[in-house]
Amino acid sequence: MNRFSSYITLQTVRLDVSAASRKRLFEEASALFEVAYGISHSEVFDALIARERLGSTCVGAGCALPHGRLHELEEPALVFLRTAEPVSLDSPDGRGVRLFFCLLVPENDEKDYLGMLREIACLLSQKPMRQALLDAADEVAVCELLHAWEPPADLHASAEAAEALAEDDETPRTDD
Repeated sequence: MNRFSSYITLQTVRLDVSAASRKRLFEEASALFEVAYGISHSEVFDALIARERLGSTCVGAGCALPHGRLHELEEPALVFLRTAEPVSLDSPDGRGVRLFFCLLVPENDEKDYLGMLREIACLLSQKPMRQALLDAADEVAVCELLHAWEPPADLHASAEAAEALAEDDETPRTDD
């Protein structure tokens, strides 16, 4: 099982969205977060824009991972949008973007946030999965694809090893 599938439901997936700009896309995503999670549309929009100002969240190959932090969240919130037409953004490969995973996490969350971003980036790096998401006939098909996807077994290994080392460094040592 992947770390994000429990957040992907029929209520968190929107297909063939009409969005000609980043602002319009973020408005659509904000509305979806509000409906699916009850999070204020304006707070979501502000969080996504604030993160985007730090640098583009486009990952290339027609995909983007807009994300942000919200103080009042207790757990992550995720939505998936597929636009009807590519949106021209600051993509590293210059391609328009149609596949958007938008993630919000609590202000002080590090582990879930990075793990979910890592998995979604890995999923989007797989051309057959990107094509399947573009070709999916409806929200049910998208949910089935995303729930069935399994990350590579070693995807989190290096991050978990680094965390374990950091924890060891913080543990007081006694010499016998």
